[in-house]
Parts: sequence; C-alpha cells; structure tokens
Amino acid sequence: MWTVAKIRADYEGWWLFSDWTDHIVERYDFETYDEMLNQYQSLISKSKNHYDNFLIGKHNIHAFYNNCELGFCEDCDEDLQIFYSFIVLNNNEVYYDLPNIK
Repeated sequence: MWTVAKIRADYEGWWLFSDWTDHIVERYDFETYDEMLNQYQSLISKSKNHYDNFLIGKHNIHAFYNNCELGFCEDCDEDLQIFYSFIVLNNNEVYYDLPNIK
C-alpha cells in the first residue's frame, strides 16, 4: 500500500519531526507505485501553480509556501512561516527514494 500524505506545519517536510503525522491535512492511498507516482507528480505540479514559492530538500521532498501565511508559535513568541509538504509512505513507512520532480 502506498500513501501520499500532505502536511501543514511550521517547518519543511523533509525534517520529519516526530510529530509530523499530527500535521496531516490530506491523505491519498494507492495500491501500486505507478498509481502513487502519477498522483504525486500531479500534486506537485498543481502545488507549484497554487503556492508562491517552493523549496526542494532532503529526499527530494518539496515544501510549498505563500509568503504571508504565518502561524504564531507560543513557545517561540513569534510568527513562523507555514509550509505544505507531501510525504510518501510505503506500507506506513516513509519512502525516501522519491524521484526529482522539477
């Protein structure tokens, strides 16, 4: 089973902090790698048109953001940039071998 999970967090998705699953806002499940990859590529393409900016980090994980979308961090006592990333899972384990999608 393959899954693409979209997270919304005040950090780029490739950091995969221990609480990253608490930030899932969308989830897509697939039976095959090819089905997952087609949808993953489509989600990346659509996100490039929807968000102002993006970065590509470790494991080719994208982080999308809009310049003025900030969230207040009470612990930091400041506003932090909000990022959206797509994390791919294979049988509920993070899949690190993502292709480079530009």
